[in-house]
Amino acid sequence: MNEIGLFDVNFDTGKCYWSFELKRMLGVRHDVPAEFHLLLQCIHPDDRRAFGRRAMQPFRTDCPRHSSIDFRVVHDDGRVHWLHMERRAIMREDDSKDVVRIVGFALEIGAPARLSCAA
Repeated sequence: MNEIGLFDVNFDTGKCYWSFELKRMLGVRHDVPAEFHLLLQCIHPDDRRAFGRRAMQPFRTDCPRHSSIDFRVVHDDGRVHWLHMERRAIMREDDSKDVVRIVGFALEIGAPARLSCAA
């Protein structure tokens, strides 16, 4: 069974949490603080643009409450791993569509089916 890595980003407080498992999947040390620019550095260059678009959704008024994405990360030793990430946007209670927090999980997967069939 795959491990599940958890994350929690609170836009009101600025606090960002990555579980030990998520850090392991990203290839970062467990004592490194969770930061968005570090996350982008871990993502395969060919996947950064799509990931960045998805990551910016909480700052738009039409942000979906649920989102998922498959992407690659590159570890320091050059190994490439596929991750599947699911996230949930938590809106402010006043119905302003203002996202105050995102929470979710990631798990390591093989290459997505749409890609492995073509290989």
